[in-house]
Amino acid sequence: MRLNELLDNVNDNRVQVGGICIDSRKITPGDLFVALRGTNFDGHDFVDEALRRGAAAVCSERQIAGSFDVPIVVDPSLPLKLSTIAGRFYAEPSANMFCIGVTGTNGKTSIAHHCAALMEHTGFMGTIGWGLIGNLHPSLLTTEDAVTVQQRLRCLCLMKQQSVAMEVSSHALDQNRVAGVSFDVAVFSNLSRDHIDYHGGFGQYALAKRRLFDFCSLTAAVINTDEPFGRELVSQLRGRDLTCVTYGTTKEADVSWVVDKYTRDGVVGKWHTKWGESDFDLPLFGDFSVANVAAALGVALHRGYPLSEITTLLKRLPYIPGRMETYRIDGKPAVVVDYAHTPEALRLALSAIRTHMDGRLICVFGCGGDRDQGKRSMMGTVVADQADMAIVTADNPRSEKVDFINRQIVEGFGNWDAYRVIPDRGSAVHEALKSASTDDVVLIAGKGHEDAQEINGKKNVFDDRDFVKKLLGLTD
Repeated sequence: MRLNELLDNVNDNRVQVGGICIDSRKITPGDLFVALRGTNFDGHDFVDEALRRGAAAVCSERQIAGSFDVPIVVDPSLPLKLSTIAGRFYAEPSANMFCIGVTGTNGKTSIAHHCAALMEHTGFMGTIGWGLIGNLHPSLLTTEDAVTVQQRLRCLCLMKQQSVAMEVSSHALDQNRVAGVSFDVAVFSNLSRDHIDYHGGFGQYALAKRRLFDFCSLTAAVINTDEPFGRELVSQLRGRDLTCVTYGTTKEADVSWVVDKYTRDGVVGKWHTKWGESDFDLPLFGDFSVANVAAALGVALHRGYPLSEITTLLKRLPYIPGRMETYRIDGKPAVVVDYAHTPEALRLALSAIRTHMDGRLICVFGCGGDRDQGKRSMMGTVVADQADMAIVTADNPRSEKVDFINRQIVEGFGNWDAYRVIPDRGSAVHEALKSASTDDVVLIAGKGHEDAQEINGKKNVFDDRDFVKKLLGLTD
């Protein structure tokens, strides 16, 4: 593509651009290097490196000192425009797909994954990877940078996917990573404390989530009206030219449900929707899991899928890596691996297990370093309230000391003393399983699908799921 076709206010039609790149280390000859100010690095400091690697042009937020043999295009509004620029380069993939954006504190992965599993020719983009369900490629972030998002949407188009369900994080919305994506449906799951260190306050965090519903391309919004923020959203969207599909436990919701019983294998109940009624038998744990399915159900019903067809598919929903992933071996305690890393997500996971299983509930958990410190004691309080025993360990400490993080968690226990602190995560999991009886359940929370721990700037291979399977004798 010619540079003047890609960037506004460029008259020179002689420069050809073969790719777009925001990382100077990954530049190939002919690429456009986009220099952005980041949280930890400033791309403007790496322009020389990009040029040495063969960049055909540079687009930057500010002026760059020096003389160059390639065009340097300065645009102070580049962060806002980059998603649109990348979409232009990749032939506007989102305009050629039905795009579902899912936001909220908890449940984004599950809802997007369910959407992709229930609807034909639907790709997935999120925390656990991107691509087709059952064959996902790794992702570094919940929602990748603006260029990568458009690139992957293009790949899904080339894979003949007609739709995509993608997680949209508050960071992505605040940083305009998806500003150029033509979303058709926006989904809101719930809102609780997370990322306060980044946003500066809960109000700012909520406003960031709210931005997904401002996209002019939207034709529908699917909203959890059990949530106060969800009800507020519905009120705010009145008068917009879009369909609002509500879901929740009240009979006024467009998609509601009644649970008949909880079993060791899942939840049995009945859907009540404006499209009809249907029984369900879900291989999932907890009311929050039913709510996540209801969100996906709302999307599918809005798209015209028959309720009877969806109900049949729900009986064989594929498991989601690291999301209430359960391991049972005769004669050994049940083990649940979950990504829960916020106070509310941890509360929901623990209460769900209580609902479905007998015996003691043992929780192995920690908190991530270089993230919101305020939630650490809150998570300790949740565990003290919900679990019979806890082992506090390392999550992803990053640059922080594990002992410091764990002391903040323990403060939330108050007078509760049914816990141990074992900093090494493998040793903590091993001790939990050794301490558990046959009827007990061990919840290993915080990392879910992740296959490494971030410690002092390094990623050390460690996967809760693989470790558990070895301890239980499921693998060699």
